[in-house]
Amino acid sequence: MTIVESLPPRPLSAKELMDLNRSDALELASPIEEEGDASGVIVATDSWVKGLVFDEDGGGWSVVETVSLSDNERIDGLQTCEEAILAFRGESVSDDE
Repeated sequence: MTIVESLPPRPLSAKELMDLNRSDALELASPIEEEGDASGVIVATDSWVKGLVFDEDGGGWSVVETVSLSDNERIDGLQTCEEAILAFRGESVSDDE
């Protein structure tokens, strides 16, 4: 089962994000939203970072970006995935500042 297949068919609650962070499969699960349920999540292992988006119109969770950490630093992967999530939503990093 992939990470996307394991997610519920709705945005994630704070408790669900904490549970993902405690799982053995992931090293990091972080929302891009500051408040409320998370419909944009960055997840990471020691080998990759993925940007996930919940799209109600598209029928659920999708991977919008995957960055391999073999050639990249984790921070670069996190930033790339956040930018991909925002671009998917039609937002930009500067919109949040």
